[in-house]
Amino acid sequence: MAKDKDNEIKRLPRGRNMTSRRFKVFFQFSMIGLAFVMVFAVFYRCTVQKNRLDSDDVEIIQFDTPADDAPVCVFETTMGTYKAVLYPDIVPDYCEYFTDLVNDGYYDGTYVFAVQDGVYFMGGSKTDDGTTNDDTNTKNYERELSPKLWPFKGSLVAFGDEKGLFVKETLAGSRIMFVNSVEFTDEFKEELDNAGGNKTLVEAFKEHGGVPNFSQQYTVFGQVIDGMDVYDKICSVEVNSEETKKPMNDIQFTKVYMTTYGEIKSSLSSSDSSSDSVADSSEESSESK
Repeated sequence: MAKDKDNEIKRLPRGRNMTSRRFKVFFQFSMIGLAFVMVFAVFYRCTVQKNRLDSDDVEIIQFDTPADDAPVCVFETTMGTYKAVLYPDIVPDYCEYFTDLVNDGYYDGTYVFAVQDGVYFMGGSKTDDGTTNDDTNTKNYERELSPKLWPFKGSLVAFGDEKGLFVKETLAGSRIMFVNSVEFTDEFKEELDNAGGNKTLVEAFKEHGGVPNFSQQYTVFGQVIDGMDVYDKICSVEVNSEETKKPMNDIQFTKVYMTTYGEIKSSLSSSDSSSDSVADSSEESSESK
């Protein structure tokens, strides 16, 4: 009996070693599989990004004169007022959500909380640094992408949380990204020309400005049609640091409300009386850099 017991005790370490080896093998294969998935995901994203400007059914509508019944959002800020037309026929879910928030007074008193020179400014936060508090609307929507709406200078982009750890897809939430414009140097224009994208779209970016790299990544739901001088001032404010991008001085939306193009077209400033002013502002901004 004592001998059998000794043999049983001797066998136990060997069993544990076998389990340990199996676990190591399983762990190694799991890590290899995970690495393969991550490499594939990166490859897929690179492939998708490479073809973001390559669309056969592109239609540039953001610089057309809106219909009289087109919804327009008025942004009154501590730096002045600008107005943007919305596209509910193309982006129905988010436009309804955004309009409801506006009509509820959600954006009154919210902040511009980040400014990236030459790229964007971010607004619509209940806090001055973009963090979430108890008053923040945290609902998120799936992206609504369209070959008719692009991140030109002056476009309004819905910005929410990321969809997941391995799906780096930014959902549409209550915060708003107001797109500025990268510098369209001769070298950059040549890169766009040689990238093989849709020529109509490439020419539109070169004419109107914007951030081509944002194309087909986010929900574009509006376009500024009036007050680009105010918009440009916000785009160029000083920030506390490149890390936080928080404006040096607070900028707030004092009042945000809905109207229609027909109701405000007679009051549009002379420099912004048509959507062509967006293009003029973009060209002036690029030349000044």
